Amino acid sequence: MAKLKLQQEVLEQLEAQGWLEFTAAQRSITSAIKSGQNHYFFGGSAIEDLRKAIVATIVHKLKASFEDVARALILVPNSDLAEEYAELFKILGKHTDLRVWTAYEGPKILTQKENIYFGADVVIATPKRLNELLNIEGFNSASVQTLILDGADALLKVGTTGFTQRISDSIPEKQRIALTAEENGSVKTYMAKHAYPYTKSVLE
Repeated sequence: MAKLKLQQEVLEQLEAQGWLEFTAAQRSITSAIKSGQNHYFFGGSAIEDLRKAIVATIVHKLKASFEDVARALILVPNSDLAEEYAELFKILGKHTDLRVWTAYEGPKILTQKENIYFGADVVIATPKRLNELLNIEGFNSASVQTLILDGADALLKVGTTGFTQRISDSIPEKQRIALTAEENGSVKTYMAKHAYPYTKSVLE
């Protein structure tokens, strides 16, 4: 299998963790993120493996801190998934000075605002908390280049979809990638509105 075309330091961190042998699905999402394409991935437990590839590719693309506003935003349905992503960035981006912050309900919002305000390259957030930060000018969405919706079906369900839609409306019309365990009508509607044209992939 062809060698992954990622930053050498990222490859070394993947190898150190035993994560270097990417599946076809991982290679597909790596290619999608690198190309800037809009993409909708769905397919059971394979979603979990995609997270390592997502983080590795974002680290590869961003490389180092730049200015003070986030260039990548990952929306997640809960704090556990936010912390899972944060740990992956800690592992795979340890050779960089990328500033990665989480924002979810529980910790003091003013602390989260201060962390993000003084410099963020990647923000991992629940839609509700990010909306609260938007309300108090605690998040600048103007430079977001890649938006990942992990668990997009949960992010677009009744009670949450308004927050997700507002966030999507606030960021530039750049790359959007959605992940779900199964194909979902609300996600297809979202992608048609916010990410047209997009590619759809069923994961094995």
